[in-house]
Amino acid sequence: MKVLIRSIVAGMGLASLAIQSNAQEGIKIIETEIVINQSANLSIYRAGPETTHNVVFLHSDSGAATQWFSVMENLADTHSVVAFDQRGHGSSSPSASGDYSYEARAEDLQKVIATLGSQSVVLVAHSGSAGVALKYAEANADTLRGIYFLDPASDPRAMPEDMRQGFLDAIRSENGLDAVQGYFASIAGQNPETITTVTSDAAKVAPDARIGFAQALMDWNPEVAMSYWMGPTFMAITSANDTPAAIRHLSETVEYDLLSTEGHWAQLDTPEIVARSIRSFIDSLS
Repeated sequence: MKVLIRSIVAGMGLASLAIQSNAQEGIKIIETEIVINQSANLSIYRAGPETTHNVVFLHSDSGAATQWFSVMENLADTHSVVAFDQRGHGSSSPSASGDYSYEARAEDLQKVIATLGSQSVVLVAHSGSAGVALKYAEANADTLRGIYFLDPASDPRAMPEDMRQGFLDAIRSENGLDAVQGYFASIAGQNPETITTVTSDAAKVAPDARIGFAQALMDWNPEVAMSYWMGPTFMAITSANDTPAAIRHLSETVEYDLLSTEGHWAQLDTPEIVARSIRSFIDSLS
């Protein structure tokens, strides 16, 4: 039986332990609650055996850890796989401090990883979470074995200032959720189930988290961020996102491949293909 561990974490002390079962999926769920500096409670999901690496998945802005579940199940036969809802997303609580910067979210990631043991880490980052992965790498390169980027966010500096500001104004408005859902529907491809999933997940995001994540992305300088990580890197990119603003152009050593899928959420459309690509990257690290 596959085991999926769901933890609500924020620090290092275990507060409670409960075991539940999901009969529909045949998955045993272990729920724990820990406290993280009174800032945010984070929901973590684990599966797979203890292996050389902990493979940690980061969801997109206004996304959820559940978007990775099919890929995790494909890898859990041989790899320790972990995902978590970032602050203000999914089942995790909003930030008590209102901080949604890449620095704060990288600290959350560090605390999650600290609960996993001493194995090295492979990060798998989708879309805007590329900034979180690179911020984590800046201070934790010694524990990081590699980073796999799935359709990472483009360089926001390529956008005209008025366009960046217009994007933020739309997110901050009373119709901010509608703006996000409309944008997601426009880049999600033709699969109606994927569109429903990503727009529904966006609706669960705390409004201040939606705004804070968007602000962090618009303020991001990926050129500086990428300069701190010289380790193994791979980018799987959709053709729609492979533009002159793609961050792969910021490094001469990044390996990349174009995905055959149309939509931005390839892990939902073709989880087997994405899992196979990630497995190949992990195998290359041995």
